[in-house]
Amino acid sequence: MFNKNGIPLYVQLKNMLLKDIRENYKPNDIIPAEFELEKIYNVSRITVRRSIEELVKEGILVKKQGKGTFVKEQKILYDANSIGSLTQRLKKQNHHLSTASIEFEIITGDHMVKELLSCDTLLCIKRFRLLDDVPFALMLNYFDINSVPTLQKKFKVESLYTFLKNEYALEFFSAEETVSAKAASKEEAKKLDIKEKHPLLSLHRLSRDRNDKPMEFSDILIKADMYKHKIMLSHEKVSTT
Repeated sequence: MFNKNGIPLYVQLKNMLLKDIRENYKPNDIIPAEFELEKIYNVSRITVRRSIEELVKEGILVKKQGKGTFVKEQKILYDANSIGSLTQRLKKQNHHLSTASIEFEIITGDHMVKELLSCDTLLCIKRFRLLDDVPFALMLNYFDINSVPTLQKKFKVESLYTFLKNEYALEFFSAEETVSAKAASKEEAKKLDIKEKHPLLSLHRLSRDRNDKPMEFSDILIKADMYKHKIMLSHEKVSTT
C-alpha cells in the first residue's frame, strides 16, 4: 500500500485520505475515527494523527470536539482585486480546476457582446469546469475571432489566460466585473449535478488590454456554496480644496 520512496509515511497516508475523501465523501460527512484508520491502513496512531492534522491545516477536514472529524465544505476564495488565471489561483489554494467538456461556437448573428468588443464575429468558448473533480462552474468566454485566430484548434490546456498570453501575447490589465445571484435553470442544474433553483453566482467580466481596449467578455455561473468573493475596500480621500 505504501511505497519506500523517501516520502514520509504520513504524507503518503494524507494523499490516500485526500483521494478517498474526494471520491467517496461529501461536505459535512464524518470520516472514520483515528483507531479505525489505524486498522484500515495498518499504520501507527501517530502517523494517522499527523496526516489528519495536515488535512485540517489545508482546510480539507475540520475537527469538532466530542463529535469527530468531518469533511469541510470547500469554498474557493476568489480575489476580485486582481486579474489572472483562475486555474493558477486555485492551484495556490491546493485546489485543482479541470475541464469536463469544452465547445467552441462562432457567432455571426446579433449578440450583445459584439457591441462590447466592437467586432463583427465572436468566438465563444463554452467550458464545464470541475473543482477537485466536483462539478463547479459553467464558463463562457467571448472574443473577437480576429484577435484569437484558430484558437479552437490550438487550445488544449486548462488555463485560458496563460494560453492567451503565451500564444497571442494577449494580456489583460484592467476589467469591470459584476456579481449577481440567480437560481439554477433545469439545464444548468443537470450539468452541475444540483437541484433546480439551487443558488448560483453569476459573474460578468469585461477585460481590457494595456491600451484600454475591450478584448474579452466572460459569463460565468458558479455554485454559490463552493465560492467566496473577496473585494478590498479603501477609504476614499475627500478633497478639502
